[in-house]
Amino acid sequence: MNKTSIHERPLVTILMNENIAKSLSDPHRLKILDFLYHRNLSTRNLFDLLKKAKYDIAMTTLRHHILILKKNGLISIQRKEEVKGKLVKYYKSNVKMLVYENFPFVTFARDSKEIVNLLYPKLYKVIKKIIINEKDLISTILSDVKSRCKICRTYHYAEFLLFMVFNMVIAKVLRKLLKTVLSPTV
Repeated sequence: MNKTSIHERPLVTILMNENIAKSLSDPHRLKILDFLYHRNLSTRNLFDLLKKAKYDIAMTTLRHHILILKKNGLISIQRKEEVKGKLVKYYKSNVKMLVYENFPFVTFARDSKEIVNLLYPKLYKVIKKIIINEKDLISTILSDVKSRCKICRTYHYAEFLLFMVFNMVIAKVLRKLLKTVLSPTV
């Protein structure tokens, strides 16, 4: 097993392009994604929540932000319903945004080095076992991956796809475990 320093590689990998970066560059859009992750909301619901959260925004500007997020696949329409003769669209987030103001990332990474180094060998064994035992599943996920990085000869897209699948599974597991572990017993 190759030991690597916490500072050798980024801790988080996301597929990014110029349009996604521009979409995420506005604090209103980040807040919209955060609201939509927790529940499906209409434009009116979002407008009201943004106002309560002290975001000064016009309804036309909100619609513009929704259009940009939708165009870049970050949100989608979950359902439509007719309310008082008007079609109301309810949006959902297609991504989980963890947005924290003034989060001390460098300090956190440095202070968590011991925890990362402790968990790395355990997770390495679990993930290796999954990849070996679930070859058909892994092959399905990686079926379109063909190109290697010309610099390091790694299949970055395969790495990204597996990261996304594991990330979704881990997020689901953590959500369930944290609800049971952190919920007060009645």
